[in-house]
Amino acid sequence: MNYVIIRHYEYRGVENLVKFTAAKDLNALVEFIHQNYSQAEIGQTVYFKFQSSSDCIELKLDTLQMKSFTGWTIQPHYETCKLHRFDIDKFGGANNYSIPSSCLVSVYESPDAVPTLHYSVPLEGVADPITLYIHASRRTIYPPTNPTTSFSSSNVVHDPTSVSSTGGASPSATVDVKRVKKVINDVLISRYAALNSLPMAAVPDLANQLYTFHLIRREFREYSSMEAFISEFKASLNFMRNLPQVQEHCQKFLSSFVAVRGSYAAAAMVLHEDWIEAIRNELGFDFNINIDA
Repeated sequence: MNYVIIRHYEYRGVENLVKFTAAKDLNALVEFIHQNYSQAEIGQTVYFKFQSSSDCIELKLDTLQMKSFTGWTIQPHYETCKLHRFDIDKFGGANNYSIPSSCLVSVYESPDAVPTLHYSVPLEGVADPITLYIHASRRTIYPPTNPTTSFSSSNVVHDPTSVSSTGGASPSATVDVKRVKKVINDVLISRYAALNSLPMAAVPDLANQLYTFHLIRREFREYSSMEAFISEFKASLNFMRNLPQVQEHCQKFLSSFVAVRGSYAAAAMVLHEDWIEAIRNELGFDFNINIDA
């Protein structure tokens, strides 16, 4: 039996969204994309057959690349991008399953990115070898580096040093934003298991709060998981270049948890304290984020 997979692209600020969507019914799939992603650019349609021994196909996003992708970040929204035959078969069938099976990937460019991205994505689990490609071109115009601006290309903020009332340097001191983001990520990793143990019943409520703060896209409200939320938080954090942006991003993230209440609010308070303590201990200044629980 022949199947079809379509790539479609959306552009949101500095982020390129690439979605790989598979189905048996090409007409139903194209209609779904036009109705739900009217601004999307549709790529080439590719037909495939499953291997007789396989019940899924997998997009291999970590393979050796023949062309340079320096300065580009490929960020899948799931640890493994697998599309299962059972889910693909349901879309467009008699049971009127309304959402096709898909894999979402974010693509980011940096100031030093090569002009054009041509990133290969082989498919595993297909009868005949198939390699798809993610295409993108640099769209963002970056300002030239100026030593008098508040930040440089190394993400170091240079302001007059001052001391806070608690004895540590204040956020207006010289701050290496890259180190701040590393500490934030390290704390998240240390609390990863605890965050994943929060009650799953409240995950949709958290998705709504994160969406309200513009921290996730609409798709995450339907396919929500703590792992996906954390991955999206970290992906956005990577592209923040000054301390106020980082602080606002973290505060919105924690406020979303607080709004859910219960154990989610308790988790936010612990993460809030951990971030402040870790940054004070490792970097010597006060990280100003305030949440109400």
